[in-house]
Amino acid sequence: MMVSILIVLGSFVLYYQDPLGLNTTLYKVLVLLVGLVLAAFVFFKAPQGVRLSNFTKETKIELRKVVWPTRDETVKTTGMIMVAVVIVAIFLWIVDAILTWAVQLLTN
Repeated sequence: MMVSILIVLGSFVLYYQDPLGLNTTLYKVLVLLVGLVLAAFVFFKAPQGVRLSNFTKETKIELRKVVWPTRDETVKTTGMIMVAVVIVAIFLWIVDAILTWAVQLLTN
């Protein structure tokens, strides 16, 4: 993993310092992209990269098992949540009005 980080850092140094004398931006960007691709290749050959790759594969397998709600279920659930939010907002508004009235009654 450290090697891939060093490759990425080296690519950025080559891009910004331009020790190769590549005055055109195209060549600098190509050197940067080659460095990033090389760093990704090195990373995915390292143990951490292999673990990340396995985790990604297992995640895809688990996502296939998920039962996603239908559009109708999503619309109904969203509607219920909106109604609940409005009811709670009205309740809190009433409680706030009562507490404001009580505080004004005590302070006047």
